[in-house]
Amino acid sequence: MKRPILQRLHDRLWTEASQRLTRHADIATGRAAIKNTSSVSASMPWAEFCEAFASGTISSHHFRRSSATREIVETLGPVDARFFVSQIKKWDSSWLTAPSARQVDLWGDPIRWPGILLGCPTAFSPTTLRYLAQALWLKHHKHLQNGTNIAEIGVGFGGLAAMNALVSGACTTLIDLPQVEQSALKMLDENGLRSSAKTSDQASQDAAPFVISNYAFTELNAELQKIYFDRYIRKSKHGMILSNASVFASTIGGLSNDEIVQWFKNEGVSARIETQVEILSPSDVFFGNVLITW
Repeated sequence: MKRPILQRLHDRLWTEASQRLTRHADIATGRAAIKNTSSVSASMPWAEFCEAFASGTISSHHFRRSSATREIVETLGPVDARFFVSQIKKWDSSWLTAPSARQVDLWGDPIRWPGILLGCPTAFSPTTLRYLAQALWLKHHKHLQNGTNIAEIGVGFGGLAAMNALVSGACTTLIDLPQVEQSALKMLDENGLRSSAKTSDQASQDAAPFVISNYAFTELNAELQKIYFDRYIRKSKHGMILSNASVFASTIGGLSNDEIVQWFKNEGVSARIETQVEILSPSDVFFGNVLITW
């Protein structure tokens, strides 16, 4: 499917500008990169970069415009950003000017696109807009009640946990590589949201009623997918996996969307694939990403 020319031009401008604004991570840990085929991100600079931040070796200054972060987390462009702005306006446009949301967006100095080009009052990181839109979607459709406990598989820099805390008062169990969990927890602490999250080793054995994963579950190999299913998904009441299995399953050794859904059903989790959902962005549609819900 060929993208409309205006979308391609808009993203081309973003690509040229963001390449010039990206800061290349320089982490001198003395450790050689370790080949790891368990997940897409495990052997990339992202994990070391998070460790450096969590340990205080580096600060949050330019954290989100670092190449290490942009390879894994800050991946969206302005076409998706404009889409998420339009969705946010449907559910609660006041969040586009809310000081708390703006504080999270400014944290880590991400590359932001002017508000006039996004159709909103101020500049935003496209990735922040995705997290805000998802949090509002979850609240609007009553998937989350106020104060719900969430298990999030793959936490990035902590942006979705932050938005779910702001929008729904949710508390998130951060599930990722240990150094990524600690990095996200530190980010939340720096934004006054420390009480809204815990690392996976701090979490109680009680099941979180809602499980979320933005791509991360489908960027794991089948062995790790089973571990996370048994530990978190099997015990949950509801959840959502934004799946890019059509892109990564064959290369990482994970399961396809159909295989995931059939597996979940066999284990008593009534999963389904959704392709017409308000939080699937133009890029998701282009790459064949879907939402798996239960």
